[in-house]
Amino acid sequence: MKTWLSRSLAAAAAAVALHGAVWFYACSRLASETGAALDNLRRQGWEVVSDAPQRTGWPLAAGVRYGRVRLDGTSAGVPAGWRADDLDFRLRAAQPGTLLLTPSRMQEVRLGGGDWLQVAASLQLAVQADSAEAVGRDLAVHLPGGPVTIAAMHANLQGRTLQLDLAGIEAGPFLGAGHLVAETILTGPLLPGPDPAAAATAWRDGGGVLQVNALQLDAGGLQASASGAAGLDPALQPVLNLTARVQGYQTALDRLTQAGVIQTSAAVAAKAVLGLLSGRSPGAPATFPVSVAGGIVSVAGFPLLRLPAVDWTAAPRQRHGMTMPEQ
Repeated sequence: MKTWLSRSLAAAAAAVALHGAVWFYACSRLASETGAALDNLRRQGWEVVSDAPQRTGWPLAAGVRYGRVRLDGTSAGVPAGWRADDLDFRLRAAQPGTLLLTPSRMQEVRLGGGDWLQVAASLQLAVQADSAEAVGRDLAVHLPGGPVTIAAMHANLQGRTLQLDLAGIEAGPFLGAGHLVAETILTGPLLPGPDPAAAATAWRDGGGVLQVNALQLDAGGLQASASGAAGLDPALQPVLNLTARVQGYQTALDRLTQAGVIQTSAAVAAKAVLGLLSGRSPGAPATFPVSVAGGIVSVAGFPLLRLPAVDWTAAPRQRHGMTMPEQ
């Protein structure tokens, strides 16, 4: 009996030791691979800062954790930055071909030359050879005009096709309890480099287009669906052409007016135009074009508001909010 027990314990100890050795090797290999990926970003011009990696995940996964992570792609032609207290890379035995990335709940992001924005989220990104999937919940982005919250997010990227599902969207006075579903395809050459304007120009001149195959929004009495395309004009400013079908636009225009996004006169005129397009039937949906050109957002050819110009210079600077165009 003692001999059997001793052999069992010895076998268990050997199994634990073997598992530990495999786990240690897997963590070391993962640290080497992630370190090489971060070094590659540095060679492309990214600013990459982090603490040394720490092994994590025992006993069911092999992982490494980087503390105080900061990524900034401005000098590489990607006008965006991200930072977090820590970032976990993990491989699970049940999903050997999937790399899981999990940042700390509190993060900060910066787009273009804007300020750093606080983002709170429970987020996990699963990356495979030719696809990526992001799942998040309780997202909160603290914008100057107030917080935007999203109860649940699911994004799936296959090649250059992105499918996005956002549930429980709330954006202050603009949007409440909304649900957004979208599918987009990005075409054209993506050539990162130290000059964002040159990269944007190459994308535009190479036929770069963001094709919006489908977009559906249901929020606070507003139901909308749209499709179309977006790109850049000769001045590298955004252009957008959508065909939208909207029901409940009166409430949406009222909210935008109350929030000071558009002028009362513009809202009244827009209601009149959209009323004609809906056949003067109260509550009936209206189908109309939505466009962005020269920094002006227009609905059915009627200008509603002016967007700030996109600054493609590498040096970050303070951006200003939206303004109403002169009527």
